[in-house]
Amino acid sequence: MYQNLKYPLLLLLATATIACNSGSDEDKGIASTHPKLEKQLSRDSVNALMRNGEHAELYDHYRITTDEYMNSGNYNVPTMFRGKLAPIDERSHRNARDYVIALREGMKQGINFAGKYTVVTVGCGTTCQRHFIVDRESGKVVDMVQSSTGAKFSENSRIFIVNPPDSTLNYNECRYCTPEVYELADGKLKKVEDK
Repeated sequence: MYQNLKYPLLLLLATATIACNSGSDEDKGIASTHPKLEKQLSRDSVNALMRNGEHAELYDHYRITTDEYMNSGNYNVPTMFRGKLAPIDERSHRNARDYVIALREGMKQGINFAGKYTVVTVGCGTTCQRHFIVDRESGKVVDMVQSSTGAKFSENSRIFIVNPPDSTLNYNECRYCTPEVYELADGKLKKVEDK
């Protein structure tokens, strides 16, 4: 039986060897085997997000403005909650049940915002994050805000920055990336207007 397979196997091995070695040294890589990909890659389709300070003024405006809020001292929290941390109240927000496992896991980090709150960030798709703000005295989700590029906040400040300034972003092309500053007041985020 092996005698009958000897010649077809040798022929198959020879064909495979010739096929694998038939390329030249001038191969263009994987794109050369995929004409559509090669055509796409041949175009200069990459847009640099920031070239020669092109968007630097806009970035600096956002950075300076948000830094002023964070560093002003006007939004500092006078005392930190030191009591027992309450577990999540799933009924306190319409979206809490959808993310209950992530919320429980995120609450393990303890207080990280405005003296008595835990911010839990949950992904909701490409360039999409939902930030749940949980009151650790009651366990209630008091607010939820969505961002495209994250959030910046601290345990001793009531300021919450959605889409913090990022020098790699082209704000003219990403309308959902604009930084926004909020203040936590009476358990809710309220947008702070530009100074």
